Amino acid sequence: MKKRARNMFDASKIPDDLCPIATELFDMQVGDWRAKRPVVSRERCVKCGICWAFCPTQCILDLEGWLEPDLKICKGCGICAEECPHQAIVMIEEEV
Repeated sequence: MKKRARNMFDASKIPDDLCPIATELFDMQVGDWRAKRPVVSRERCVKCGICWAFCPTQCILDLEGWLEPDLKICKGCGICAEECPHQAIVMIEEEV
């Protein structure tokens, strides 16, 4: 590994007020910005696990009798509904 001749920048010279908007922290869940949310039909779900396998955020929870997405983590991409072979998952518009 090569050693650099000098550091990329001197962090001590960056002013504290350079970006005041980004300095305030607030709690925002991933699911807060989705436009659509998945709804599982408990009658149609056979717990095959296809939705779990294809979910990019791995938010599918294993409940008794069916699988259910964790809406705090779900981004609303709709991949689970698209891949479900039993059409047990539908995407509905998120309420504002």
